[in-house]
Amino acid sequence: MKFYIASKLRNYEQVQRLARLLTLLGWEHTYDWTALCSIKEIDVKTLKSIGQKEFDGVKNADVVIVLTPQGTGTHVELGMAIALNKIVYICHEDDTYFQCGDSTCAFYWLSNVRHFVGSIEELAKKIRADCHPPLRI
Repeated sequence: MKFYIASKLRNYEQVQRLARLLTLLGWEHTYDWTALCSIKEIDVKTLKSIGQKEFDGVKNADVVIVLTPQGTGTHVELGMAIALNKIVYICHEDDTYFQCGDSTCAFYWLSNVRHFVGSIEELAKKIRADCHPPLRI
């Protein structure tokens, strides 16, 4: 199985930890944008390259994982994943995003979007359990 993790740059340690866990399970990370933490200067050419790599990462993934708190680009990645009919996990530290109110989004309630509350380690176990046999929408 292939995965992509969407989040804000500040969450890079969580993203790396989850990616390591899923990779140890034999999964393939379609694009690791956390390497961007070392980039000092960004220009238009770099942004275009990053955008294309992130798009391809979402497109090539079987599962897209959204770790909150998310950044502005995260909802773009979520939208691409939904449009491409990917299985999506939205992971938050509590259930506030998964209640009707100001913190949620209508797209969180589509049939291919799953909600998860818990640790990175519990999330990796949940995704693994859900994907054996492979997930169906």
